[in-house]
Amino acid sequence: MDWKELAAQKLSLSRRKKSQPGPGSPPGEASGPPLVFSGGFSGALQLSPPAIPPCLLRAGSKVKDTPGMGKVRVMVRICSVHSGESSESMSFLKVDSRKKQLTLVETSIGGTLAASQRRSSASAPKTFTFDAVFPQDASQAEVCSGTVVEVIQSVANGADGCIFCFGHANLGKTYTMIGRDCSTQSLGVAPTAISWLFKVMEERREKSGARFSIRVSAVEISGREETLTDLLAELSSSAGGHQEVALREDPVCGSQLQNQTELRVTSAKRAAFFLDAALAERKSTRTPNDQEARRNSHFLFTLHLYQERPDKSSKAAVSGRSRLHLLDL
Repeated sequence: MDWKELAAQKLSLSRRKKSQPGPGSPPGEASGPPLVFSGGFSGALQLSPPAIPPCLLRAGSKVKDTPGMGKVRVMVRICSVHSGESSESMSFLKVDSRKKQLTLVETSIGGTLAASQRRSSASAPKTFTFDAVFPQDASQAEVCSGTVVEVIQSVANGADGCIFCFGHANLGKTYTMIGRDCSTQSLGVAPTAISWLFKVMEERREKSGARFSIRVSAVEISGREETLTDLLAELSSSAGGHQEVALREDPVCGSQLQNQTELRVTSAKRAAFFLDAALAERKSTRTPNDQEARRNSHFLFTLHLYQERPDKSSKAAVSGRSRLHLLDL
């Protein structure tokens, strides 16, 4: 039995065992709708890939000699109200998506206080400005368009990029980053980024003659000891002699992962297949009722882009490597 058949069997067994919501279930949902796609994210990207923003294709076809300065962008997504909570619980928060601002307003305390007393005791509203603010009714597609486009452009131009969600437990971080494979509208950042990166690079190859290849890796950091697990090690042709993934301190680049499996992929469908395989191997997926395991499981999926393009000023080719890190914390 080759590694492809082994991977297919593992994915099939994993899906049959799952009766709970998938890794991308929004908070408060007991179960998702029936699956439209039977092949996980791989099937979803093959049958109905997410529409790519035209601005990304236009920018992707323009090759830049320098990727530009790096920057950090901070965006906020307002989670939906949990079941059993009323909309009044969000009355302290004012959202202005156009101005990209959140305002915290102190609600009235103690209904027996006089209006004058409440005014004197209330503090001034506090306003915070972000790079983007997504309200409760924002769709997955809107969130992906607002977060993924610029990062894909930078990675295609040779810079490393990273997208991750940060926040308290049970707020929908995994739903934002991974999503569900039941429809195009429920795809999260990771499968969307996979699809769009391949489309951008294929467009660039057609217009500029650039050559590229993409490899994927997946690592889980789990437990209080932060154990590193290579989620794709068993799918490697050299699985028997594979070294354990480790963290190495580099004096120039800082902390660097080493020994993780990198598997070459030739299509978005193939990359999504390995995303499915990695998610099936994740401890929080295999032990869904263990809340401690879920809280202490962090997922890192990386797309390694190797490209070579002709240099306009000489006959030599310019080659480079960039990475897109997608983290579900």
